[in-house]
Amino acid sequence: MMPAIKTLRNTAIACATLVSTALISTSALAQAATIPTSFLGTYNLTYSAAQPGSPITNGTQVQVVLAPGGVMCIAGFTLTNPVTKSGNTAEAHWTESTSGLTLSVSNIGTGNFNEVNVSSAAGAFLGQLSGSKASTSTTGCGASTPTAPSPAKIAELFEEAQKKFSEYFPSTGASATLTLDGYTYRTYPNNIYLAIDGSGDIYVMGGVFGNSPLKQGPLDAILSELAKIEVDVPAVPSGNSTLVITGTVGAMGFTTPISITIDNLPMPSGSDIDDVRKSVQDQYKDSGITGNITVTLISSSSTSTVFNIKFNGTMVTSGITITQVYDLTYTYTKK
Repeated sequence: MMPAIKTLRNTAIACATLVSTALISTSALAQAATIPTSFLGTYNLTYSAAQPGSPITNGTQVQVVLAPGGVMCIAGFTLTNPVTKSGNTAEAHWTESTSGLTLSVSNIGTGNFNEVNVSSAAGAFLGQLSGSKASTSTTGCGASTPTAPSPAKIAELFEEAQKKFSEYFPSTGASATLTLDGYTYRTYPNNIYLAIDGSGDIYVMGGVFGNSPLKQGPLDAILSELAKIEVDVPAVPSGNSTLVITGTVGAMGFTTPISITIDNLPMPSGSDIDDVRKSVQDQYKDSGITGNITVTLISSSSTSTVFNIKFNGTMVTSGITITQVYDLTYTYTKK
């Protein structure tokens, strides 16, 4: 029984890391936003609809500058890297890293400025800045020329990604560190690419991430998030079965197909279902997932054992509450 429980705990960790797609695959959470040129300029705005907990009071006048390169300047802060979320192409979101406040500008879909909505780190609406463009000037606001990432930090990115997300970036079979057209990258035997450009932005492509480069964010932010992930995988006894995990992981309205194969594992039996269920539920909760987690035995024989794991709930990543929906099938097949 214990080898089976250790196996399920181990593979539960592998699946729980899929929740952290926010760190590696923002296809499920956010995409880099393109700001229309018609938005560039200086705006004189007034705050209204202040909610409890808002750091700004109604009637406060604020000057906002939207500059080329996705830069916003407001109250002495320079914000960069706007994104769209949940398939909503109307708003571009900038997040201030210290407070976690998000400023959402609309409507980038139509090219007509409407307002700036202010939200907390947890996503709660706090108030709104409205007004009009005062001029097309962006003087004094703009991203400075970024410093090229150091070789040491680039090496750290690859090492941490391979250690914390080995199912996507396995060190065995990985290429050497390569360069092409301003990118530094590695390729992996599952046809996934992990790359960093000259300004320090991270990209992934291939496999579950699709055929187009997906921008993940700046190097320092990604390294900070990777450092928070603890990997404590207990040793799993070898066995004579192959585990295939298939199904879907959904987040923020997007669904990603999953297929993971792990060889040489001991095969649990149907009589282990109660211990398996508890092990998986405990591991998911330890990973910060809260909600309804169910583990169901589909079939069990001398040559095959099949479990289904379903989850519907939330987890918090970088102060953002993310809705998650899992439907995963674990199929153990005796060799």
